[in-house]
Amino acid sequence: MKLKLRHCLLAFIALPAFGQKSNFHFVSTKAQQININKGTIFVNGNRAFLLANGAEFLDSRRNKLIENGGNVFLFLEVNRSADVKDLIIFSVNNSKVDSIANVVSSDIRDYDHDQNLEVGGAYTVAPYPSADSVYYVPYIYYEIVKGRVVLDEEYNEKINKKKYGVWLKELIEDGKYKVIPKPKH
Repeated sequence: MKLKLRHCLLAFIALPAFGQKSNFHFVSTKAQQININKGTIFVNGNRAFLLANGAEFLDSRRNKLIENGGNVFLFLEVNRSADVKDLIIFSVNNSKVDSIANVVSSDIRDYDHDQNLEVGGAYTVAPYPSADSVYYVPYIYYEIVKGRVVLDEEYNEKINKKKYGVWLKELIEDGKYKVIPKPKH
């Protein structure tokens, strides 16, 4: 009897987790209740942000709340297209939510071992049709430093030089691709 009661109780507790894939929540150390329901972010019960075009946040292990330097950052994964996922970085302050960056969905970790968390990467594009050239699709990483999310210029340069043999900083700001000679590794 005890075993059946435990199973019923466990099923009752776990039931809300099933079928609510687009509903999840976080609590900051500032006691901000942050709830995500499909494409909407609520802070302390008030709607603070709504994704455009009916898009929805994904229930992902990459969704995180990170606090740094007294500021609260929310990382939420969203589909950019059928096979591409982005991670949108939000700043949460006094029940207001601002989108501050949009990056390739990736794990949030210290990629360059500088004691700061980074997030980012490069989008995948079709190969360039010539065997001697490639599209330069820049790797773009942001890092969390002293309560701010900023471009990690040092790591961006290092990873792009490693991949392409060259650093084309202007393409990060333009958000465009360029054809370059295939690097010799």
